[in-house]
Amino acid sequence: MPQFDHEPPKWALWFLQLYCKPRVREIIEGDAYELFYKRVERDGLKVAKRKFGWDVLRFFRPKYIKGLEDINSLNNIAMFKNYFKISVRSLVRQKFFSIINISGLSLGLAACLLIMLYVTNELSYDNFHKEVDRVYRIAKNQSGQYTPASLGAQSKKDFPEIEEVVRLSGPFEQTFKVDNQIFKEQEGFSADSTFHKIFTVQFLEGNPDKALTAPNTIVLTASLAAKLFPNQEAYGQLLTVNGKPIKVTGVVADPPKNTHFHYNFIESFPHESWITAGNWTGNNFFTYAKLVPGATPASVEAKYPDFMAKYVGPDLVKFTGHADYKAYLADGGRQETFTLKPMKDLHLYYPHMALGSQGNIDNVYIFSAVAFFILLIASINFMNLSTARSAARSKEVGMRKVLGSRRNQLVYQFLVESMMISISAMFLSLGLASLFLEGFNQLANRSFSYTDLLAPDTMGLLLILVFVVGFLAGSYPAFYLSSFQPIKALKGEVKSNGGNVFLRKGLVAFQFAISIFLIISTMVVFSQLRFMGKQKLGFQPEQIMVVKNTSLLGEKINAFKNQLLQKPNIASLTLTNQYVSNNIADWGYSTMEDNRRSFNLMNIFTTDDFLETMGLELAEGRFYSNNLASDSVAVVINESTKRALGFENVLGEKLSRGEGEDYTIVGVVKDFNYVSLKRSIAPLILRRMSEDGHMEGGWYGGDYLLLNVTGNFAETVNQVADEWNAMALDEPFDYVFLDNAFNSLYEEERRFGKLFTASSGLAIAIACLGLFALAAFTLERRHKEIAVRKVLGASVKNLCMLVVSDFTKLVFIGAVFAIPVGYWIMQDWLATFSYQININNPLLFILPVLLVAIVALLTVGFQSVKTAIGNPIKALRSE
Repeated sequence: MPQFDHEPPKWALWFLQLYCKPRVREIIEGDAYELFYKRVERDGLKVAKRKFGWDVLRFFRPKYIKGLEDINSLNNIAMFKNYFKISVRSLVRQKFFSIINISGLSLGLAACLLIMLYVTNELSYDNFHKEVDRVYRIAKNQSGQYTPASLGAQSKKDFPEIEEVVRLSGPFEQTFKVDNQIFKEQEGFSADSTFHKIFTVQFLEGNPDKALTAPNTIVLTASLAAKLFPNQEAYGQLLTVNGKPIKVTGVVADPPKNTHFHYNFIESFPHESWITAGNWTGNNFFTYAKLVPGATPASVEAKYPDFMAKYVGPDLVKFTGHADYKAYLADGGRQETFTLKPMKDLHLYYPHMALGSQGNIDNVYIFSAVAFFILLIASINFMNLSTARSAARSKEVGMRKVLGSRRNQLVYQFLVESMMISISAMFLSLGLASLFLEGFNQLANRSFSYTDLLAPDTMGLLLILVFVVGFLAGSYPAFYLSSFQPIKALKGEVKSNGGNVFLRKGLVAFQFAISIFLIISTMVVFSQLRFMGKQKLGFQPEQIMVVKNTSLLGEKINAFKNQLLQKPNIASLTLTNQYVSNNIADWGYSTMEDNRRSFNLMNIFTTDDFLETMGLELAEGRFYSNNLASDSVAVVINESTKRALGFENVLGEKLSRGEGEDYTIVGVVKDFNYVSLKRSIAPLILRRMSEDGHMEGGWYGGDYLLLNVTGNFAETVNQVADEWNAMALDEPFDYVFLDNAFNSLYEEERRFGKLFTASSGLAIAIACLGLFALAAFTLERRHKEIAVRKVLGASVKNLCMLVVSDFTKLVFIGAVFAIPVGYWIMQDWLATFSYQININNPLLFILPVLLVAIVALLTVGFQSVKTAIGNPIKALRSE
């Protein structure tokens, strides 16, 4: 068959026609056909078709593709050098506007950089643990952090899905004594010997499998070991902890900062005690479980209802008087269970279960949103400033187009300028972020360092952010300026259409809305904090001094109390197992009616001076007495407990804890706030403690001594410290006043308020740049009008009001959107407080609007006055 009777592959011809520019397709196609026929004769049809297809694919290059006519010029290094030189000249020529652009973007980028540190750090918590996706914290019901002593071991035994478990107890502080040196150390825990099988721990000294198997053993972190045993090996050393000899059986690397469980030392559990046995209704431990590969938490949770009936039920009914667990449930008893919470979620989603630094996923969202809005405001300023100068650059654009520049070349030119500003802002933002780093650490309660700012991951995110911002912020002015028609541009007839003006003003109104919203949020937060600070608690917390660790005095406790009572500034004192504002445990009680009802009551053991020392008032009955033997089973409840019990006459009624533990109510104390004001007053029961700190059953609980101080506080503290040091030679003196203890409960809210204060100030500062941009744009367009008005007799005041009124409208437009959003969001935030301010106070919304309006008027007024007092002849002559 003649070679010219063959045809090349149809797909290749179709593809060539699809992508190739018409002016070169004919040449490529002709050469390809010529080669095709030669190859048919020389190599055969099959080879010729294959090579024809390859030739078509070889020419699929940018310079031959339709629509990319200028790709050669774009790839030309000289062209990019030209873009760069022109961009530098333009930025230098417009120094003032360039400084404003770079300053605004650098502030926005610095805020984003710091917030990126916070967000990435928060999201990284506990990710360093090996196989963290298989580790869970077992919770009582949905969020109860304490669990029974036997839960972990029995769960592992009954459930094949569980590979390993560990129990923790703490955190607590201990007094260490080494060679007559005393150290008070915090963040201590007790743990099972399986500790290292759940948590990723690097042992520097000791055998991890044996470190916590024996009683009276301890594992130290490297930093604590170096502190206690400088210049020597800590492993194998003996030290005294709270008066008890303990052997160091391991030294581990300090845990990373981004963990929900931060510790300085880990002690072993005793082998024989209530700690390792315990009952199923006593919730005193944190329990962690590691599941086998492939197991799901849902499969384990599905088994816990039957587990509860088998193990917890028999102990539970001892307190309720029911025949069995089924009868308890049938009588309306609450069905309880256990759930599994991923360990990596504890820090953000279950912060009350964290054993160290507590986070909040809402704060992550808030920080991220604030960063986004601040950066958005900065980008808006960038666009407004660029378009505000459009009239000045219109002739440049017209001349470039007349000389042959295409629109896409102009777009690239303006985008290069945008990128240069963005990159310059990036370097400045690194300096600003370093400058503000210490303040940000205090605000976010973190300890970031300069090396964190320069970490590869952080810098990579910053570079991505810079290029995205540079492109997005520069895209609108690039496409807008490049769209000018050359003839009109050269004649100076370029005018902004209504859509562009509306967009600019809308963006500035949006800036105002963000600023107003942030100020509203700040005012609500601080108003709520001030409200809680002034709220009456039912006692005077500033008069109550709490001496901690009094259990360490042992038999000297009564002598210590007697010595303090001789001080003129101490009106009274009482010994307790816990003090208000601290972690008070709840205990289960039931009524002793025919149909028993169960209640969980907050439980405090105290001596009979509690009422006088705290300054509380009785609502009914009397307080129990340590001098009456019959009061050994007497209890006092608060008004909330009385309402919960529902007895019309509660005095003389009995409450039971089962197995003969029955108590008689002899008094009702008026409600007082003993926890954060974020929570309502919960039912409380006060149990009697002996004068030397022993509770019912012989257990010792006199851990805290509360003093009612009436005189000079500083003098009293020194007197108490002297008495303590005389009786507890090896134990450091530790105390707190209750007003400070209560204030510490609101530290997170104070940081939240400071965040909004800083954000509001930064947002307003950047928004002022946006105001300057729009004012410059407006005055530039209206300078001839203003000159004519001045020549015709208009005063400076009238000319200023002409411009200022436009911006005042934008403030109120922003307020229309900010006020409803601020009201809704802050109302939702206040819902977390049982005691809250009245958010319907008009001043909370009027003052932020007035503040933003004043700042806006000052910003715009400066430029307006400058323009209004100018020589009108210069403006008219320039036309």
